Amino acid sequence: MLTQADRAAERRRTKLEEIQLQVKDGSLTIRKMTPEERKRYPPKPSRVRRK
Repeated sequence: MLTQADRAAERRRTKLEEIQLQVKDGSLTIRKMTPEERKRYPPKPSRVRRK
């Protein structure tokens, strides 16, 4: 029986594989953000994990 975390990890792995296939066949491109986009969308602060 899989835990919720195991199922989430499996979904993530599947989704990443789909993205890699799309990049490989050319239907998806990944590009760097422009300086203007970086100003408009700054990085979000990382979450604090509970102990």
